[in-house]
Amino acid sequence: MRFYSCYAFDLDGTLYRGSQVVPGAPEVIRAIRERGVSVLFVTNNSGMTRAEYVRKLASMAIESTLDEVITSGAAAGNYAQKEGIQSVFVVGEPGLVFTLRELGLDVVNAGPDGRVNLDTGGAQAVISGICREAFSYDLLDAAMQVVMRTKQYIACNADLTYPVEDGVFRPGSGAIVAALEACSGVRATVVGKPAPDMLINALKALEIDPKDTLMVGDRMDTDIACGKAAGADTCLVLTGVSQAVPAGQWCVDSVKDLV
Repeated sequence: MRFYSCYAFDLDGTLYRGSQVVPGAPEVIRAIRERGVSVLFVTNNSGMTRAEYVRKLASMAIESTLDEVITSGAAAGNYAQKEGIQSVFVVGEPGLVFTLRELGLDVVNAGPDGRVNLDTGGAQAVISGICREAFSYDLLDAAMQVVMRTKQYIACNADLTYPVEDGVFRPGSGAIVAALEACSGVRATVVGKPAPDMLINALKALEIDPKDTLMVGDRMDTDIACGKAAGADTCLVLTGVSQAVPAGQWCVDSVKDLV
């Protein structure tokens, strides 16, 4: 097995499932760090801020820093700014709201606690992510009105499901994307994996060539597709969503088998 200058890991289904760490994951991350190479944590889940991910990983004995955590929420905010969008209506959780506010965006439909409401005033676009507690018909309706008015819809990701404890799967952000696209008639711009920008931009900041990078994840359609689109090598693990292994795809049962 060759060594790489950077190892980029998905989180849900790769290093943990819900609150359960994948056995051997902390030891693998530690062993990789001992080689003196870079580590990235690249997640499509917009439900938490980078700081919250650092704390969650620490609770599982996995060391990380803010700069190492790359989220689809930040990718959505960066894309909005690039498009000249300053105010947004969010279908998502407080972690996404706080991430967007840290980037300087005005979230028109959330209070100081980050919880979303139905205020659509002045929004130039909708940004959606995972939305487990606040999602409702009325929130979908309000988002639809903004999208139909602005024709601007940015989705953090389109994962239809995500894995949690004990082999269970839950509806993902992609279920919300499908609903909002269906009622508004506007296709979302999906900025998370499989789009390669999250990974490419992080590697540029580290001055690391994608060819010297290994992307490790549990989904062929997002993690592996992102790595390949970025020009990195890829490794599929079978602790999350994907169980069928396409011919020619490097695969291990779990991240513990990487070292």
